[in-house]
Parts: sequence; C-alpha cells; structure tokens
Amino acid sequence: MKLRHLEIFYAVMTCGSLSRAAEALNISQPAASKALKSAEMKLGFTLFQRVRGKLLPTSEAITLFEKAQSIYQDLDNLRLLADNLARDPRAKITLGCLPSLGLSLVPELVTDFYQQNSKLVMTLTTEHTETLVKKLDFREIDLALTLQPVQQGEILTTLIAEVPLVYIDRHYRQGAVEIDQIDQQRWISPGPHSLSAAIATRRDFSTTRLNVQTYYMATEFVKRGMGCSITDIFSAQHNLAPEMIHPITPPMAINLCLLRRADVSLSPMAQKFVDFLCQRLRQQLKEINLRLYPDHKKVNCAAGVNALT
Repeated sequence: MKLRHLEIFYAVMTCGSLSRAAEALNISQPAASKALKSAEMKLGFTLFQRVRGKLLPTSEAITLFEKAQSIYQDLDNLRLLADNLARDPRAKITLGCLPSLGLSLVPELVTDFYQQNSKLVMTLTTEHTETLVKKLDFREIDLALTLQPVQQGEILTTLIAEVPLVYIDRHYRQGAVEIDQIDQQRWISPGPHSLSAAIATRRDFSTTRLNVQTYYMATEFVKRGMGCSITDIFSAQHNLAPEMIHPITPPMAINLCLLRRADVSLSPMAQKFVDFLCQRLRQQLKEINLRLYPDHKKVNCAAGVNALT
C-alpha cells in the first residue's frame, strides 16, 4: 500500500463518503474514486462495498483502519516534533513540573529568575510524571521537575535536592513527630505516587480516613481539620500556617529531580536556569533544614551533579 493509497483510504473512512473525502484532500471526486480503485487493485481485495449509493467498509478495511489510525497518530506526533524543532531556542525555555510544584516552588523560582533575565520567554506546564516524560520525548518541553527519578529511554535524571517531608496537622502542637505516633484513624493518604512510596518505607498506613490524588488536596483537607498527612515542605509552606507544619523524626526526604533528554544539549539560557535552580534551592533548603532540625548541620543538595540514566 502506497502513501497515496493510505491517504484516500483514511479520508474515506473518517469522512464517511467519497465526495467528502475528495473535498478534504482538495481533489476532484473522480480523482478520489480512481485513487481508491487503485488502492483496492494494489491490495488485492475490496475495501468498500457500494450499497445504495453508500460506501460500507469491509471487514478487511476495518482491520486496516485500526492500524491506519496508529500511523496517523504517529504522523501527528511527527508534525508536532517538527514544529517544536522550528522554535527559536536562544532565549526560550519550556518547563514542565508536577502540579504540586507548579502551585508552590516553581512560580517563586521563575519569578526570581526573570528579575535577572527580563527578555526570556518561558512556557510552563503542569502534568504528572508520565505525561512530562512523553512531552520530553516529543520535545514539547526542554526540562521537567518531578519528585521521582525516571529511568527510561533517552531521559536523563539529575538529582537536584533532597526535599524535607513534614507532618501536617491542624491540631497537633507538640513539635517533632515520629511516624509511628501518627494516628492512622485520622490519616489522609496523599495518593499512589512517589511520596506514598517514601512514606511506605517507614510505615504502612493500612487504614486511612481519606484518599486524595494530589499533595495540594491533602493540605486543603488538613487545613479544614479533616485529619493529618505527610507532604513536602514546599507544598506545606504554600498552603498551611506554620503552626500546622511539623518536622518528622528521624528526618524524611524525597528527591527533587530534573529531567531532560540525554541526546539534546541544553541551550545557554536553559543551562543558566538549571544553575540558578540548583543555587537557589541549595540556599533555601539550608535555611529550611536548619529551621526544622536546628541540631542538624548537613543539607543534602545534589546541585546538578548526580545523574541517573
């Protein structure tokens, strides 16, 4: 089957008639009819039955159409990739991040970065990690910030920092808390993702009062006195009063990771942003850790050194 045969076949299947297919392809109806007959002759079987002036797809056509849909989706992705490659990368950055980071950490960092780079054009998007990886694959974004490493294909994971986890509770007032002390009858589960996996290494909360899908929702329910949970310090600080945020002992943390394509070099502006990100986080996390754990002097921040492929 040649490409022109695939084109007319797909057009007829999606448009429902030869006349509409011809119009969609910007060709005459006789030309479309001739192309369809040529496709059937090349294939050696009939694609459509002519019944009372209508074209009804045969079982072979329906089977072919399933594969054709996949091919056209790949073509759409190819067009999108070409469009993204055509962008001028010199002073542009496209950054993706988790929704929780998009509500707390990222707006602050981007605003501060703009103070030094006023001519920068930046595009931001929030998605879950799986979608961010797909966007990197198709070069829809240059960088992604997540709270879990990714080992997949050409994706390069850089460990930026260890972000402290904190206990959040509207009614607790006794300082640092041990995870085994948390009342699971009041426990709000933050959802099936990297944060829950980190919590599970310390304790399995077999009973929960409420299950949510985002860190932000967990903080909102804690604010309303619905229960207690564990979240990252940035999400907690963004949405809760200081008296609702408590350190965990022994300390717990989750990895903040920068994702990018290993086979694509960063533009000078993107590299400048990464350097700024690491420097600013190193400073912020040092202050946060000293506040949470005044007896601890060490602050873990990879600062773009450790990479996982």
